[in-house]
Amino acid sequence: MHTELKRLLTEIKDAMPENLNRRLEDVESKLRTRKWASLPGVEAEKFSFFKAIRGIQTGDWSNAGYEKEVFDSTRRKALGTADDVAGGYLVPAQAMGDLIEMLRADSVVIQSGARVIDNLYGSPVLFPKQTGGATVYWIGDNDTITPSQPTFGQLRLEPHKAAALCQLSNSLLAMSNPSAEAVVRQDIATGMALAVDLVALRGTGTENEPLGIANTPGINTALAGDGVNGAPLGNSLDLFEDLSYQLAADNALKGSLGFVFHPVVRRVLRKMKVPQWSGDTGGYPLIPAVIMAAMSGDNALREAIGYQFRTTTQLPVNLTKGNKSNCTEVFFGNWSELIIGQWAGMSILASNQAGTAFQTDQTWIRVILNCDIAVRHEKSFALCNDLAIS
Repeated sequence: MHTELKRLLTEIKDAMPENLNRRLEDVESKLRTRKWASLPGVEAEKFSFFKAIRGIQTGDWSNAGYEKEVFDSTRRKALGTADDVAGGYLVPAQAMGDLIEMLRADSVVIQSGARVIDNLYGSPVLFPKQTGGATVYWIGDNDTITPSQPTFGQLRLEPHKAAALCQLSNSLLAMSNPSAEAVVRQDIATGMALAVDLVALRGTGTENEPLGIANTPGINTALAGDGVNGAPLGNSLDLFEDLSYQLAADNALKGSLGFVFHPVVRRVLRKMKVPQWSGDTGGYPLIPAVIMAAMSGDNALREAIGYQFRTTTQLPVNLTKGNKSNCTEVFFGNWSELIIGQWAGMSILASNQAGTAFQTDQTWIRVILNCDIAVRHEKSFALCNDLAIS
């Protein structure tokens, strides 16, 4: 591991407990600003994804001189070695800045406040975290004070490969149409964003996946049902209060707080009715239409459930909990406690020979992003996984 990083981590471990979080922020700041493949002078608007692909595919860089210069500079400065054995090229984050920004705009967890640490180097990357504090005792005169000290653990980030395979017409590549290139970049960014979102929320930690919030040991939980069977919201918002209470009880109700759930939960909330008397089967909307109109629907919902929310269709709506097979998940947490680590830029490889590319006059593009997910403090998140959709 880099000498500077080792020194910073040692300083953090030796710091007083009250300074730990500040020191961790300082490390994160340094990691963000250190460019693993820093290339002064790179102009993102000049870098053509299509020209780079054609150069990789044909070996002819006569029409992609700037792109070749970026690749060569990256290899010399960041890697110090030849291209990877498969012929891949590393695209520094600066050259793909718009793609990275599109990825973040499409990611629900990043929009909710998850912290992205770019340009990591080495593996594993370790962050210290405090797992226990000093103990205070009430003592009498001349009594011996029982010693105690804060305890520390480590947050470990290791690169996991998120890979996409794009199949493009050689005719399209030859045109180098800026509009077409923007579409391809957006498609890659959206695909990567969905992949990061899914593992951040539900990653299993197996089969090469990072470990997501739902499978992180020690997170808080709340139930919509009785612990055996799932249950719908009915006409109550108690579930949302229960989820936020779990964090409050652990002194973790702070930071970038919010919910993430499937859009069907939003629909249920907007249609929820409150009975006005015993036996009332109709009832009035939980949020009257006049308030919805005045505040806009989503703002009114935020007021009703207490915090911001975002939706994603990647969450399941067919989980089985006892006698219910239409259950879904609701996440609540301080999303700034979710760390997304990314190593360098994206690795791209192009081939007109892979698979059926030769027969179909296509170029297949492999894009790889190395990243990992980690939860800094487990008690900063709460999950309900038995909400039945009626």
